Amino acid sequence: MMNRKSLLRFTAVLGAISVLTSCLRDSYDSGAITEERLQELAAQDPERIFRSKINGLYSNVQSYAYSDFGHNYFGQKSFDYLSSLMGNDMIMTGRYNMSLLHHILQYRSSNLVPTYNRWYEYYTYVASANEMLATIGKIENPSDEVLSYKAIALTFRGYAYEYLSVLYSFCYKVGAEGTPWEVGADHSSDPCVPLVTENTEGYQPRATQEKIYERITADLEEAMEIFSELGRERTPDPCDIDGCVAATYLARAYMNMQRWDDALRCAQMVIDNFEVLDTREEILQGFSDINLPDVVWGCEITSDNTTNYRSWFSQMDCYGSGYAGIGVTRAAFKPFLDRISVLDVRKMWWCCSETTGGKIRDTKKEADVSGQSVKFVGVGRENIIAGNTANWNLGDYIYLRSEEAWFVKAEALAHKNKLPDAASVLRQLMLTRNPSYTVESSDKATLIEEINFQKRVEFWGEGIEYLDNRRLNIPIDRSDETWGKDNNHLDGCKISVGQEDDRMRYQIPDSEMENNSALNENDQNP
Repeated sequence: MMNRKSLLRFTAVLGAISVLTSCLRDSYDSGAITEERLQELAAQDPERIFRSKINGLYSNVQSYAYSDFGHNYFGQKSFDYLSSLMGNDMIMTGRYNMSLLHHILQYRSSNLVPTYNRWYEYYTYVASANEMLATIGKIENPSDEVLSYKAIALTFRGYAYEYLSVLYSFCYKVGAEGTPWEVGADHSSDPCVPLVTENTEGYQPRATQEKIYERITADLEEAMEIFSELGRERTPDPCDIDGCVAATYLARAYMNMQRWDDALRCAQMVIDNFEVLDTREEILQGFSDINLPDVVWGCEITSDNTTNYRSWFSQMDCYGSGYAGIGVTRAAFKPFLDRISVLDVRKMWWCCSETTGGKIRDTKKEADVSGQSVKFVGVGRENIIAGNTANWNLGDYIYLRSEEAWFVKAEALAHKNKLPDAASVLRQLMLTRNPSYTVESSDKATLIEEINFQKRVEFWGEGIEYLDNRRLNIPIDRSDETWGKDNNHLDGCKISVGQEDDRMRYQIPDSEMENNSALNENDQNP
């Protein structure tokens, strides 16, 4: 765990690499390993040198918390649900202290927990990736195994900078021509975050969005190329980073940049390598099994790598004994839920009179509120039907799903004015959810809005609404003026905020401002 010092101070010492693991100390009985010796060992036995570093990165994605900030912070999945609360489609059903401030966009200040947690979470990935890349970069004629580790490190760094860019700046481009939403500014020249690579020395100022995205796209493109050359576009283990993981994050970056052809290329790699969920059983399973056919990247959860209450299923699974099961109810915005066709199997992800008769699915228990979520089930459907809720928190974590690539492909085609093709891609996916689904392709704005809506349904609670709202300039609008009597947001949460409002970007943590001599008070977000 890092103390409250500048990340850049932390990375400045990476050039003096000492013993990486106790295993190495035992094996080589040396008090320290010189950089030259480390490179030699890495070339000879990359598994021994790099595996513990990669395992540490995977562990952080699953459970990272900068400090013991309670039960709201546990790596990437915690941000998925917290950022879902920063949109329109998930409502607060009560004023729960742990997530209310995220919901009303009042948790962005430089001295508050989220700004510290996310900054150090993603820069920890950057620092670890830089360590590995510094060593690998000096190995002559690296083996395929070494190259595989390089691609993983590049993917981690690209993924980390992508989230840092979204959190601490406005989106690269806000809004796109031909959509129902207003076109905002091009923020590619705006200050983003400090750019730290394996070749960086000393403190760094905020780089522009353009420079950060040059790094993101270069890293992820190189990773994709390496994975493809190694035949690792898709690996047998969904817990591993591979070419399709890199492609998914790269597609997101290109969508932010409005480089539609590049986004299509990345999405197609995923489509070519993965199936989608296409049976009722799979779609209603509970998203707790990394062996589902659409899982591009995930993490197997065991009693050794999670806790009961600081966990995804504690927050999202109403069947278990975590927060969601004891009153911190996750529910859908009524106008959003009402719009979903009763023929769409995904509507069964929420309790309402049309789907479950007002009861929690597969039980006789009355739902706590209309629209209560039953999408995420930690122990899986079979256990729930059997009345067995033991080990309710042990469902696997799913970070990336293949369906995202289909929505990226459909939207990118629509932006390119290939409307019949876009509609065909959307319909092909949607027929697995609603066998009666039809879509019109005569109007670009209407089609893009439909693609976006169906994507919101598909990924409700998974953090993607937030990312798409940022780039498409979809406002946070929970006002009675817009929604009237159907507005089931809490009164204090009925806010209207645009995507270029300062409330939509975090401030840089105080510790970074204080310790990074390349920053001054004018570098802080307002």
